[in-house]
Amino acid sequence: MSDKKLVEYDFGKEAGVDLEFKDGKLRLVVQYNGSGADAGLYVDLEPDYFLDKLADAIPSEIDDMIIAALKGALK
Repeated sequence: MSDKKLVEYDFGKEAGVDLEFKDGKLRLVVQYNGSGADAGLYVDLEPDYFLDKLADAIPSEIDDMIIAALKGALK
């Protein structure tokens, strides 16, 4: 899968959050672009780790099949 922006959400004119798929990882980006200063932070998540934790948190087997398909699609 190539790099792709999945979600983009703005908190007004100066701040926002993005969720991207970049370099094989899920990247959460928080940014502030003010009139006098700019700042940003990103966190890269390993998709397999994140999806395994999600599967563990949901008590059923159907979600495990769906999450396994997602893991395959992200490779």
